[in-house]
Amino acid sequence: MELKQFLVMIKRKIVFIILIPIVVSIITVLVSVAFIAPVYEASTTLYIISQNAASEEDVTYNELLKNQQLVKDYRELIKSKLIVKTTLEELNITDISPEQLAKNITVTSKNDTRVLEVKVRDTSPERSKELSNKVCEVFVKEAISITKIANVSVVDPAEVPRSPVKPKPLLYTLIAFLISLCAAVGAFYLFEILNETIKTSEDIGTYLELNVLGTIPTFNIK
Repeated sequence: MELKQFLVMIKRKIVFIILIPIVVSIITVLVSVAFIAPVYEASTTLYIISQNAASEEDVTYNELLKNQQLVKDYRELIKSKLIVKTTLEELNITDISPEQLAKNITVTSKNDTRVLEVKVRDTSPERSKELSNKVCEVFVKEAISITKIANVSVVDPAEVPRSPVKPKPLLYTLIAFLISLCAAVGAFYLFEILNETIKTSEDIGTYLELNVLGTIPTFNIK
């Protein structure tokens, strides 16, 4: 299909090409608002203290490697069954399992430092804050029990999140609009290619390989 034919096809189907994405976008907004429960995320910041050096100037390369490995170990330990199970027991939460809580916990180190950010997601903003703070509180106690050293401290306790992290109706709507727009154009384009019905004088030369001697214009006779 030539560009001219493609533009003609777009012009003929422009109403449907615009209408379909709009309808899909409206449906997406309604579904994301009415059927998807909002999820909130609260974060607590931890700092791992170096126990092997009196100051940053005294830190050796081997000690840096040990600290980096310690950060990795703690990232896994925070999501361990011991921590999440104890957290749920102390908060008397029974509607979610330790496995579900572990999946809702995200632990990241900021720019490869000894600062850990513990994020916990939940459908309740207040409970996401409680879970995040309690997970870190339990972790600090268990870390002392396991490593025999007190080298973890809470820097910034979690606060109640003001807005949910998902669903994101605007983002979902934009994605749905673009996908449905491309799908509509692609579907009409494919239909136009597969449809070999003669509609214009150009189609005679394209499909039948015949020369057009002339055309008869249409008249509206009243």
